[in-house]
Amino acid sequence: MISFRSLFLACVLCGAAAFALNGPRAAAQEGPPQPPPTAGQGNPVDKLTPADIAMGKELFAANCASCHGPDGSGQLGPNLHGVVQRLGEQGVFAIVRGGRGAMPPISSINDARVWQVIGYVRTLGGAGAEEKAPGDPVKGKEVYAANGCATCHSIDGVGGTVGPQLTVIGRERAPSYLHSFLLDPGKNPPSDATLPERAGNTGYLLVHVVTKDGKDFTGIRVNEDTFTIELRDVGGHFYSFDKSQLRTIEREPGKTVMPSYTNLSADDLENLVAYLSSLKGAQ
Repeated sequence: MISFRSLFLACVLCGAAAFALNGPRAAAQEGPPQPPPTAGQGNPVDKLTPADIAMGKELFAANCASCHGPDGSGQLGPNLHGVVQRLGEQGVFAIVRGGRGAMPPISSINDARVWQVIGYVRTLGGAGAEEKAPGDPVKGKEVYAANGCATCHSIDGVGGTVGPQLTVIGRERAPSYLHSFLLDPGKNPPSDATLPERAGNTGYLLVHVVTKDGKDFTGIRVNEDTFTIELRDVGGHFYSFDKSQLRTIEREPGKTVMPSYTNLSADDLENLVAYLSSLKGAQ
């Protein structure tokens, strides 16, 4: 197993992309438009107008729904129903600004836009139940061990370092995402929160290179600039190449060094998902 994002994307508001500075325009209203409230004005969410909430809904649909689902009930990222009620408006604001888990800090949106999105998320309420994994986490832990997952991944500091650590994966990824990912890990790989500027290809893009003297290497891209590229193989070894000395560089999106677990029985797969979903770190 090698590509859960420590995403990795996934935390209290969408980590897949930062919000745009200027989102879609809210519906026209009488009189000149007023700027939404910002921090330092009591509880800014309480001062939002219906137009602000409408703007927050549009921003959420454009930037967050791909991770948290169109209704905020969770997908790649966690269920957001009731998150404002649990953490408070200021708590959610702090997560957006400081990041959490797979979600990097969001700095490309002004405070007013953040409060608009938080205002919309608050309207989702707490009615949406958190998605539950139906399997047995105790049996799932045995499946995890039997399939050598610890070769690549670590939990609480124990295990390999090739793949991301899974200590809090249950807090960062919904069970349905984990289930789909285990069956087809190359289809929807999460981005690497440590390199957010590279979007969907960060950190886990498989690259095959051939040097001018005919040697070939395949590994996960961990760094690249105009002149060099650095790969890491499944053994954890790093290779740095001068691009001028390479004959070919083939990027292979949709592929991964993590195997598919289609060989597992339905029960084993369900139990493994339940175990991963139970990993939420210190609460």
